[in-house]
Amino acid sequence: MMTCLQKSVPIPNYQYLLYDISRYTDDEIKGDAQLRILLSIFRDIFTKNSAGIQEDIFRAASSLQELEDKETGMGYFETFIRYVFNAGPQLTKNDINNIIHKLETTYPGGSDTIMSLADILREEGKNEGLIQGLKQGLEQGLEQGLEQGLEKGMEVGAKNTALEVARKAVHEGVELPLIAKLTGLTKKEVEKLAKEMNN
Repeated sequence: MMTCLQKSVPIPNYQYLLYDISRYTDDEIKGDAQLRILLSIFRDIFTKNSAGIQEDIFRAASSLQELEDKETGMGYFETFIRYVFNAGPQLTKNDINNIIHKLETTYPGGSDTIMSLADILREEGKNEGLIQGLKQGLEQGLEQGLEQGLEKGMEVGAKNTALEVARKAVHEGVELPLIAKLTGLTKKEVEKLAKEMNN
């Protein structure tokens, strides 16, 4: 009878293939429209300025015209634009208007997608700004509260220490005005403490 330990099982020997797509030109990137667009934007997203990214957007719109299923093309284009708007260089309002204008002639449904995405992303940006402002306000409030709490705690601690010293001094028979002077307590506080200790 053979046990699992006695069986000889081959261990797969996988190798990683790493392609540096930054070395490839647009003409050298082959494949279907989606693959070409994906590889091009991965290559360019962090290296090109807004003008270069706009060219990638126009090239993507042109490539998606090759697809027979226009609905799939629009979905893919929307995902592409979301990625560009979130990961790429900051596009100005002028850049977006330029993209919309050019897409109206190149990719008829694309300009509507850009418009709706721009509105969504602007709203998300406003919400993110609001959340960021609230976080900063909360952090400042907590910081101030903590500072004030520490100050108050130190005051209470100092007061308790002074009261403890005053109790010991009263117990030892030290004169009340001298206790007030040494502890920083008022004369009334020291008299009240002495009265409580005598009862």
